[in-house]
Amino acid sequence: MTMGAPRYATMARKHWATWLPKKVAALKADHELEQALQTAGKLAQERVVELMQQGFQQHEAEEVVLSELILLKPEHGANVEPWEREKDAALEAMFRKQTGSTTQGTNRLTSS
Repeated sequence: MTMGAPRYATMARKHWATWLPKKVAALKADHELEQALQTAGKLAQERVVELMQQGFQQHEAEEVVLSELILLKPEHGANVEPWEREKDAALEAMFRKQTGSTTQGTNRLTSS
């Protein structure tokens, strides 16, 4: 037996609130959050059943469907601690410096 649509919607609510705060804020501002969650839950349940009818095991179907409809990729910077932002910025700066110097060295070699 698959999870019901309300359970998928609850899972989406928790995940989206944590990892998609901009999406949630926009949906709330448009008074569409509840409808979006209910729709996602219903579509997830229907898709799981469809995949199971095609031969997927329930856990396999849910793995596919959850990533497509419920456990969406986090927004950039969502739920990131300040120290993590600082560390990421430092690593990005170091990467740019390294690739910039490598690119300049390569350009000098190829432009001669």
